[in-house]
Amino acid sequence: MKADRGKAMEHQVLIGTVKNKRQFEVNFEEKFYHIPEAVVPKDMMPVEYVALYLPAGTFGDENGCIRYYGKVSKITAVKRSAIESLPSHNGEMVYYRFDVEEWKTLEKPIVRECGGIYAKAFTSLEKLLSAKKLSDIINTERAVAKKIKNHGFTDSELEKIEVTKDPVGVKLLAKRINDAAGKEKILPVQITKYLLEKGYLRIVFDEKTKTENRMPTDKGIGLGIENFWEINKYYREYSKNYYGEAAQRFIIEHLNEIVLITVNEAYKNE
Repeated sequence: MKADRGKAMEHQVLIGTVKNKRQFEVNFEEKFYHIPEAVVPKDMMPVEYVALYLPAGTFGDENGCIRYYGKVSKITAVKRSAIESLPSHNGEMVYYRFDVEEWKTLEKPIVRECGGIYAKAFTSLEKLLSAKKLSDIINTERAVAKKIKNHGFTDSELEKIEVTKDPVGVKLLAKRINDAAGKEKILPVQITKYLLEKGYLRIVFDEKTKTENRMPTDKGIGLGIENFWEINKYYREYSKNYYGEAAQRFIIEHLNEIVLITVNEAYKNE
């Protein structure tokens, strides 16, 4: 019986990721948190508290942190469309809505020093209140290492990837990466998305071609990303980015981060 109680205490607190500042404002002001029912294991319910994990950049925090928690007053399973203050395309999907009595502020934020929480994590209230860094609550380093082992690239695979002084397009770069791994581990779109999120590329609408193009920012140009207009076999103009040697090496150095973000992207269709 004591063992069961101890196990229950370990998932006393649900740590839920807040995806952006708007979600935080609504969750905080209306005193609730929501998460897809499908991502919460049944044996981890019910929880007594919810803590909010604010990812890197949400409020200018470079590494992300946990700042707020609250005691759960009610748990309901609702269709996503019922959460009207945060509209979503997933209207028919079932979500857990956790109403809290009030949000309390931790004495000091629990900072992320490695990895992160991508959808949710569980811990005890005791650990939450005493933790100084994220790894005090969950073994983030071990979780990161496991995911990289399963989905990422080994050092030997990274060393095999061909890097050239001549600039290459993202499709050829992805092919070289996958050839070194011996199987498809990365897609061009994953690389492009990462560079967009990190501010090396930006989306620009071109009035002439009526298309959205991924163009290098000043930061991207400094890294060695160049953009050129080319003509396809149908004699239509299109924009294409080329990655110089420094840009190729940067992408290779961050491959496991790119893969990890993709693997753990929390309910990406939200």
